[in-house]
Amino acid sequence: MTSKPTDWLRKPQVLPSRKENLFERFGLSQNPFPNKSILVVDGDDLPYLPDLRAQEEKQFENLMIPSLDRTMTRTIAFLTPVTRRGRGLGITAFLNHQRERIMKDLGNSLTNGNYVLFATYVLPPFGRTRKFWQFARLIAEAMNEQGIIAMALWRLRAFSEMIPAEILDQVGDSPGETIGNDIWLREQGADVDFQLPRVIRTTLEQAGVRAEIAETLALCGHNSSAWQRRFLAHQTDFRWRQEGAQLVFDDLVRLFIVAGFSKGVLLIDEVEKIVPDQNIRERRTFADLIRYYFVDGPCENARRDFYSLLLTIHPYLQELLAPHWEAAGLDRFAALSREFAEKYTVYFRPLNQESAEPLVNVYLDAYRLDGDQKGSLMPFDKEAVEEALVRSGGVPGKMLTLLYLVMERAVEKGWSSISAEQVRQVLQARPPEEPDEETDTRPLPPSYPDLKGEG
Repeated sequence: MTSKPTDWLRKPQVLPSRKENLFERFGLSQNPFPNKSILVVDGDDLPYLPDLRAQEEKQFENLMIPSLDRTMTRTIAFLTPVTRRGRGLGITAFLNHQRERIMKDLGNSLTNGNYVLFATYVLPPFGRTRKFWQFARLIAEAMNEQGIIAMALWRLRAFSEMIPAEILDQVGDSPGETIGNDIWLREQGADVDFQLPRVIRTTLEQAGVRAEIAETLALCGHNSSAWQRRFLAHQTDFRWRQEGAQLVFDDLVRLFIVAGFSKGVLLIDEVEKIVPDQNIRERRTFADLIRYYFVDGPCENARRDFYSLLLTIHPYLQELLAPHWEAAGLDRFAALSREFAEKYTVYFRPLNQESAEPLVNVYLDAYRLDGDQKGSLMPFDKEAVEEALVRSGGVPGKMLTLLYLVMERAVEKGWSSISAEQVRQVLQARPPEEPDEETDTRPLPPSYPDLKGEG
């Protein structure tokens, strides 16, 4: 039987949304827990409770944030789960929270006004970051997408003395729409077609930025999408191999310094998307180049100690990378393993009962219909939360997903409250999980064997 053209051209019906609130019996506007607790950068944030990670946050500040009274600030540091059960601990949410803390006032409150900082979150894609030049490209693209490069150009425009003070007074809290917007500046009478870009280009070239880079930044660096279209999109893989590291660790560092930044913090998530795909030579070269561009190579970043690098390293990844890290001599500058590792590491811990209850509360309270019920665990009792915590191994992502399923089952079965026994019922209805290396909660040995026989 042949189908008519209209069969394969037809569109789905627009169905009316379900208006009935099945969770009203619990005093909630909807299921408060995420089905998949995944953070989307610059998207709608999941609820975040900073107090749960106060210890990790303090260590992050000690290692990464410069201060006149701090002596521990590191050029390279690590964020590491304390067990192999690393996925779902909330590391991505933590890193983006630190980025937001820095970016909200460019580090003013964190450094008591002594430093001007920016932070960039970098998430490597699977299978496309084996080489260091790909890593450099990823950093450049992240800084552009997150508006860091544009912000540097806005600052240069303000410092250029080509924009009258009465115009600067109108910039306000949305600089992208004012000093970063050529149309707005023209309306105010500023010369953005010749005089302003010429001064900025000259300033950048005098700071040591290559002429081609200085010109594109002066013309369109103030607009992230424009710089992406007119410069980044035209860089071939060959050119990234030849000049990508120079762009990130020389040209952009000079841009940021002349724009008045003291330091840039690079937050690298999921390094397991880089190292396991590398062969032996690539791992060693990758470690050598990290030392070259961050520690003692003849580049602007190493000379100025401008970028601080935080690498998210899962325990099994330490075992793969440590031999190459030590062979490159990096353990003297940032110990990845052995007795000095704790001086360079933010250790990320699973939840306990004391921290799990506030986390459940923040999700429930976000969807309470009655404000008087905020702060309670209803419809859960304490034993139910404890059971969910234990069964998820203290991993927040797994616990929240489990609680989502429990709430769905509660609606389906008409439960009026939720106890530990009902959490167990939901678990029994799920297929068993296959074990893998990330569910192994044994502590790491004091030294790390080469799991792939590369030693």
